[in-house]
Amino acid sequence: MIVELFFSWASSVPPWLGTILLSALPVTESQLAIPVAVLSWKLSPPFVYMLAMFGNALPIIPIFFGFSAVRAWAERHAQWSVQWLDKLLARAHRKFGADFEKYGVLGLIVFMAIPFPGTGVWTAVLAAVALKLPWQRAIPAIFCGMCIVGAIVLGVTMLGR
Repeated sequence: MIVELFFSWASSVPPWLGTILLSALPVTESQLAIPVAVLSWKLSPPFVYMLAMFGNALPIIPIFFGFSAVRAWAERHAQWSVQWLDKLLARAHRKFGADFEKYGVLGLIVFMAIPFPGTGVWTAVLAAVALKLPWQRAIPAIFCGMCIVGAIVLGVTMLGR
């Protein structure tokens, strides 16, 4: 049902824009956008990779720098949502905290580079916020992992084609 809704919505815009938008969403990211764009929309693989990486990178800065501001606003105006936001951070910390303790920033890259559900940009950025990583280390690591996972997904898509 949800997948059909995404396809129907994404099909109503030009394929290049649908690729960017699907890549930017937390549920789909590049792991779904790349196969859809290459296999269903028949876009050129190098073009798809560039679009998907652009779309996947869009939420990095707003989430990284905006999460604290959103939480502060929620404390003042929507107290009910603070618990949900804190659970989101705690979940990201649980998913990645042990890996970071063991491997540092390299762990963040590896975490990002694994094309499994829940290991995308959104989770990695939330984990970086939860671990209070400096942006100078976290954002390049997330970007590097994002490019690696995009290349892996594109490669698997091309093999499956």
